[in-house]
Amino acid sequence: MMRHVLAAALMAAQPFPGGGSNSGTAPVSPSVMATELGSVDAAGRGTLQLLILWRGTPGWFMRGGGGSSSGGGGSIAPGSSMIFSHWISQGGVNLTVRFDPAVRKVWIQDREVALDDANVVLVDGVDSPAGPYVARTLRIDPEYQTTIEPIPSAPTGRGPRMRAQPVPVQTFIRRSPELIEFLQCDAPVTGVQPREQQAFNMWCAWVRQP
Repeated sequence: MMRHVLAAALMAAQPFPGGGSNSGTAPVSPSVMATELGSVDAAGRGTLQLLILWRGTPGWFMRGGGGSSSGGGGSIAPGSSMIFSHWISQGGVNLTVRFDPAVRKVWIQDREVALDDANVVLVDGVDSPAGPYVARTLRIDPEYQTTIEPIPSAPTGRGPRMRAQPVPVQTFIRRSPELIEFLQCDAPVTGVQPREQQAFNMWCAWVRQP
């Protein structure tokens, strides 16, 4: 089951030359999956545009026969006219998000949320009968540094195409004690294999690193 969860984790990089973006969704604790959207300039200076933590009951994303996630859109740099869309199908739960960086608004399950200067959205109850709801929005330090590297499979003839190296989402979560608490790392999960529990422990250890 864990291989289906990890296979559903998506980290996509939009290529350069003038800049690009990173986006992805992956589990970060027994109860939480995280969706990360960031923009990166040609020098590798990154800005976190949006981080969504999706929380449900422990192990919610492991139920069923697998899962998937996907995203689309254009640049998500501030002032961009493109709207970024992302969907997640995991553990029998379907989640959607749309983000308009120009007006700093996000739509969770088609419900509008005004971000203003916030860049983190905490969503709870994703697998509850009532459905997910936004528990809170907040702001964390959005700046980060990454490296720019050639795309190995890019066609030749027009010079190397470049992409930003993805930054682990734990980099951002550990910047806020509230986000670490939201992960509920100590919540027990029943019916899991030892290797699955080891993965949970590893994810939570990453966010607790200094």
